[in-house]
Amino acid sequence: IGVPFEKVWISRIKNIQPGLKVVSLNKNTAPSNHHHHDEGDPHIWLSPPLVKIMAAEIEAALSRQRPEKSTFFKNNYQTLIKEVDILDQEIRQIFAKGKNRTFMVFHPAWTHFAETYGLKQISIEHQGKEPGPRALQEIISTGKKLNIKVIFVQKQFGLSVAKKIAKMIGATVQEMDPLTENYMDSMRNTARAISGAIN
Repeated sequence: IGVPFEKVWISRIKNIQPGLKVVSLNKNTAPSNHHHHDEGDPHIWLSPPLVKIMAAEIEAALSRQRPEKSTFFKNNYQTLIKEVDILDQEIRQIFAKGKNRTFMVFHPAWTHFAETYGLKQISIEHQGKEPGPRALQEIISTGKKLNIKVIFVQKQFGLSVAKKIAKMIGATVQEMDPLTENYMDSMRNTARAISGAIN
């Protein structure tokens, strides 16, 4: 999917397992440019329409590899797509009535999600780095101007910095994990959390 550590590990794994097939899932997902990774934001799974593209690539690759099980793969793919379509519609309904479209995060993992649902993500971190004094002042000023009430953080990034900024703009900090195991529930909860924070 284009996460930096993959570049290091895939070559090492291929050295051990030369016959291993690697399938790129980010070639047809129009990566965003608002992220510090080379190919744009690699968090493509956070956009349900992009998940459908990824699932199609996975189904095709598995069916090529194991043609005798292609019906099994296709049936599971169709079941997944129906669930993702329902999820996508639910999220669209969650954001349908809101007028405010801007939310603040520490790490810009939600770019594709924001683009899919007509939202604007403001990121504290820029190009993988915490903000310097001038950028910090701009973020605080923007947060106050837009009346940001919640700053979303991942378990893996920037809790202490987010807490300091939240205190300065009168906001709270809320955790949002893009790597949680139950994808469908996580995405619904994320949509509700963002909607609650911006409306």
